[in-house]
Order: sequence, then C-alpha cells, then structure tokens
Amino acid sequence: MKTGIFICHCGHNIKHTIDVKRLSAYFRKFIGVTVSEDYPFVCSEPGQDMIKESIEKYGLDRVLVASCTPGLHGELFKDVLRKSNLNPFLLRRVSIREHCSWVGDDIEENTEKARRLILSGLYGASHYVPLEEKIVDVTKSALIIGGGVSGLSAATFLSRMGIHVYLVEKEAELGGHVRSLKNVWPIGEDGSTIVADMVKDLESSENVEIFTSATIESFGGFFGNYEAVLKTSAGETKITVGGVVVAIGFSPFDPKLKPELNYGNDERIITTLEFESSKDTLSLPEKPRIAILHCVGSRDDQIGKAYCSRVCCINALRVGDAIKDKYKDSYVESFYMDVRAHPKGGEEFYEDTQEKGVLFTRSNIAEIIPTPKGLLIRGEDTLFGEPFEREFDMAVLSIGMSSPEDSKLMASLLKITLDKDKFFLEAHIKLRPFDTAVKGILIAGSCSGPKDVEESINHGRASALKLYGFLNLGYAFVDPFISSVDPKRCSGCRMCETACVAKAIKFDEEKRVVHVEEAACMGCGLCNATCPSSAIGLIGYVDSIIDDEISALTEAM
Repeated sequence: MKTGIFICHCGHNIKHTIDVKRLSAYFRKFIGVTVSEDYPFVCSEPGQDMIKESIEKYGLDRVLVASCTPGLHGELFKDVLRKSNLNPFLLRRVSIREHCSWVGDDIEENTEKARRLILSGLYGASHYVPLEEKIVDVTKSALIIGGGVSGLSAATFLSRMGIHVYLVEKEAELGGHVRSLKNVWPIGEDGSTIVADMVKDLESSENVEIFTSATIESFGGFFGNYEAVLKTSAGETKITVGGVVVAIGFSPFDPKLKPELNYGNDERIITTLEFESSKDTLSLPEKPRIAILHCVGSRDDQIGKAYCSRVCCINALRVGDAIKDKYKDSYVESFYMDVRAHPKGGEEFYEDTQEKGVLFTRSNIAEIIPTPKGLLIRGEDTLFGEPFEREFDMAVLSIGMSSPEDSKLMASLLKITLDKDKFFLEAHIKLRPFDTAVKGILIAGSCSGPKDVEESINHGRASALKLYGFLNLGYAFVDPFISSVDPKRCSGCRMCETACVAKAIKFDEEKRVVHVEEAACMGCGLCNATCPSSAIGLIGYVDSIIDDEISALTEAM
C-alpha cells in the first residue's frame, strides 16, 4: 500500500494552532506512507497539482487529505483522483480544522489530537477497496409543486430547456400572493400583470401540463424515477418524474396570534396585505392619523418567530408613502424596532418617506385599544426609555412571513427536512443552497425562508437550472455507499424495511427476503443498525475499519 498524506495549513486557520510541520515529518516514518506533505492551501490549484504529481510519480493507491470538514471540497478532491486515474473512493478526508484548530488555542493538545485523527484515518483507509458509482436512468421530466412566481419561473426555465414539466397548484388560480399585489416594489407593476405574463409564457409551451386545484396524494420512487399521484378535480393522475422543485411559498403571519393588537376585533386595524388590496376604497378622515407597526410576526421570541421576514420594513415604508401621496396633510407614524430596508434601493426609499413627513419612532408596542373615537396605541419609546400613548384613526400591521401551512405535510411526503422555523432546510447554506438532503428534490422561493418577489423569481430559476443539470443527460451517477443484503442470512423479519426512511428496501413475497433498490438507497445505515441477523450492511464499510480507527484514537492512552 502506498499512501499520500497531505496536510493543509488553511492559511492561518490550521497552521496557527497546529504544528503542521511536525505532523508531516511524523507520518513520513510510517510503513506504507510514501508521501507526507503540508501545504498552505491543499484545495488551491497548486495544491491539487501537488496531489496529482505525487500520485503519478509515486504510484499512490490511497490519498489522505487532512484539512477542513469532509463535506467541504469533497467532490473537488475526488475529481483530483479521477484525473490521476485513481479510484475516487480511495480518498480519505480528516477534519483537523473544525475538530482541532477551531476547538482551542493549545498547540500541543491540538497537534496531538490531529495526530490521532490522521492516524485513525490512515488505519481506516488501509481497508478501502475501489468502488464504482452506479449509473441510473433519469426521466427527463420535472414536478413543480406550487404555482407562485418562484414555481412559475422554475417551470418556464425547464420547459424552455426541453424538460417536460408538471406544475401542481392547490389553489384554483396560479400566482400565489403576488397575484393580489397592486404595486410590486420596486418596479411598480401590478402583481396580477406580472403573473399573467408568466402564465401566458408558460401556457404557450407544449411540454407543460398545469394542474390547478390539485394536491399530491402520494409520492415515492427514487432519484430519476420519482412517482407521484395527483389528486385533481378530474380524479387521480399518476406521473413519473426525474426530479422535483418545491415552491409552495409562505403563509402570511396571522396577527390574531398577538391578541394585544386586537386584530380581527376592529375593522380599523388591518394588515399590509389588506391595505394593498383596499387602499383605494379606504374610508378615512380628511386629515387621517395613521399608525404603522413594523415587525408584526417577526423578530419576536415570545411567539417563536425570532427571524427577520425581510419584507416587512419595505412594506411598512410603502404604506407610509402611499398614505402621504393620497393625504398630504395626514399624520403618519411608523413604530419600529430597527429599519431594515431590504433590498437594493430600500435605504433611499426610507429617506424619501422621511422627507415626505412620515415620522419614525423606535419603540416596543404593548397594545392597541379600540375606542369610539379611535385607536389608542400604548408602548415604550426605546430611544428615550419613556412610555407613551397616542390616538390614531387606523393602524396598519406590517406582517411577516411564516412557513407555508403545508410544510410539515410536504416534508413528510417528500422525506425532506424543515428548519426550526418550519421552512424547508437546504442541504448546505453556501455550497448547496437550492438542494435538499434528498437528491433530485430542490426548493425554491419563500418556502425556504422569507424572500421578496424578485428574489423568489431568481431562486426559482436557479433551482430549475440545478435540476436541469441533474436531468439533462438522461442518466446520473449514484454513490456506491449503499446497502447490500446477504439473502442467506436474511430471516425476512422486515425490520430494515420499517427503518428505511428512503423506502429503498422491498420485501420479496416469493423468496421471503428483502432486497435494496440501489438508486433509492441514501446510504444512511439505519437498516444495518436495525437488522438482528446482521444480514444487511453498507458496501465499502466493514467492522474492521471501525475497529482499527478506534485503536488509533485510543493508542497509548
């Protein structure tokens, strides 16, 4: 065995708290270690070239990279091995940045821990065998769940690229919340016009099937060949798709969850969405007094909404601007925690509304009390630390975005994950912001977190582009780390079938044993841990790997 060990400085991230020179010198003494080098950035092009040259010069058959977490740059280093004609699954990654250098400042302790981790990886890699990625056929069609602007933009992009698209919307009309907006900021267009143009563009495509007033009844299969049953007004429809884009939008926050605001008990207390649809027909005095409350349903730990909804401030500013345009002598006061005028152009708009005469008071609002004469608003001015009471003719609540009401149901159906706020969780916030943990199922728009209209449209296109990359070739590679069943040991108890979250294990009624649908298997190992007969295991993993890694970690302790 000829192993090459490459230890990354990661600039000063690792080098600052780990003696990388001592480590590389230490492992040069080991039998079977042909190369042991340290380098400032192993992931850089010169670092990659160093690995390639070492593989070709010394005939390395194992490569160990001690650097950052294995989830980062994993595919990059696999490609390095591929280009050097070495099986990519003979690569071992060891995290000494997150597990050592970022843990503490003691150089001696960090270096010793790094030594044990690298030694553990070295012992484990000695058991590695060459593995081959599986090739699965991919159906060149996509299911878009949700007919808002992000779903429409994803569907339009994919249809233009030649992918057959099934668009499913639970409402009777497409467009989501944008359809009801009279003025979409900052372009100033009517939301229904934007939606109508997108729908017209989509309906002109021959490879698009649109289902409105429809829901997903069941979902199964595996990447490249997912099967869904749609429940429509015409009955059930079964479709097969290669991948899915989930774009089910958001739910507007319900201010009734904050009873102190008395929303729903007085018609003078409305939301920004209600103001948007009725601002031309509002019955107000000649010189109205209007209160605008920011962050209703956002940045509020008491109701479990600690996040910022991003659109609330700009919506509040738009309300103030609209009232000042219509009623020049109106008194408009915005009560805010912090003004976060997102996106581009928001700060300038904030200044414009101030110049028009909208007052801004940094405050915490305690309650709104309806009276025969008006609405009494009580709160605390957080700049001066003083309580206040003011009377207004109307209060407009700038409500935030909550997770879609169907998020739990959809997550359960598709086997994808939600974050703590019940939005869909991306696989990696920086490296894989459109993917979920399930291959071929992507998320788009505000179902993954608060976004404005422009962001939602762009997010839909980006997710569609990523899915197109999966479907375009008509086939895809699947990692070989999948479950394998020894039919001679299988007792047919089906406990593994129950444990499998990917539904990849099927029971053969005739042979009375289970088998694995390789393309569906996620390689999580739950079946392996569940099987009482030890009849199922993961390809590429054997007990001796774990035994040797533990022995390296506990050496001379």
